[in-house]
Amino acid sequence: MPTPLDWGSSMADENTIQKQLSGSTGGTPAPLEVFTWPPKPAVLDPAEVDALDLSESSHPERSHTRTGDRWAWLKDAEAAWFGVSAVSWREAADRADWNPDAPDSYCPRCGTTAGPFEADADGCAACRCRRLGWSRTVRLGSYQGVLREAVLAGKFTAWRRVCQELGTDLGQAVAQALESAAIDPASIMVCPVATSTRRRLTRGVDHTVILSREVARATGGTLIRALRREYRPPQQRLVASARKQNIAGSFHPRGTACRGLDGRLVVLVDDVRTTGATLSAAARALRGGVKASGGSGVEIWGALVGVTPRSGENRGNS
Repeated sequence: MPTPLDWGSSMADENTIQKQLSGSTGGTPAPLEVFTWPPKPAVLDPAEVDALDLSESSHPERSHTRTGDRWAWLKDAEAAWFGVSAVSWREAADRADWNPDAPDSYCPRCGTTAGPFEADADGCAACRCRRLGWSRTVRLGSYQGVLREAVLAGKFTAWRRVCQELGTDLGQAVAQALESAAIDPASIMVCPVATSTRRRLTRGVDHTVILSREVARATGGTLIRALRREYRPPQQRLVASARKQNIAGSFHPRGTACRGLDGRLVVLVDDVRTTGATLSAAARALRGGVKASGGSGVEIWGALVGVTPRSGENRGNS
């Protein structure tokens, strides 16, 4: 199993520095005062840490780049002297040999992983008999392994660069789906599945807005914040049967923002889908807002970083 990646360590301890100094000499280094930089303990800006990410990826099918061996010495020096061990999403993906899922590897309707001939335009066994609030799903991958680690890092450590890079990759997947459907990417509206004010303040980041901004940038679509959200207990703490009730009525449309959505394609962006309760509630509120503003309807797609694997699905670092 690959070594877990450290997404947010900030400072090195004295033992680490002593070990790096002794190196191959095998001698006992003289006592030294720990050199700390910056002077005050702080988490270094990941954008500055990874600013030298210039080389092309060895995976031509993946559209992002990684730090090449030419800068390995700099990474080692940063880790030894400044305690910088956090990595960007793209570097983590390259280390894990991760690639986005092909469109034919999951259900185009609900986003559930599907094998050959298990899904078509009408859905798969998991959704064919269900009424969904959206018509199409685009995803980056199954919510496991390095992708899951990246989502959690961006969501709970305010690691904005991780969210930005995930959003760019998701936007490229959405652009590909739009092209396949002969839809002009510039005509779409991109809407984040809203986060409550309390949760934004607690986490220090609005991860769905960052994801949505990058999706809009990658597709050429228009970012619009058409939903607001009341605080409710976290969905991940609840069993599947309680999630729908917990999320019901928590989303509310922003009237002025919904007026321009009539007849448009709106891409709802979220990080993870498990039961679909959150995405369904957001889509329901959005449709209600469009109708309340005098519109006749709106088409909705879901764009997700990850979809939680079903029981029995491979949970390796894919």
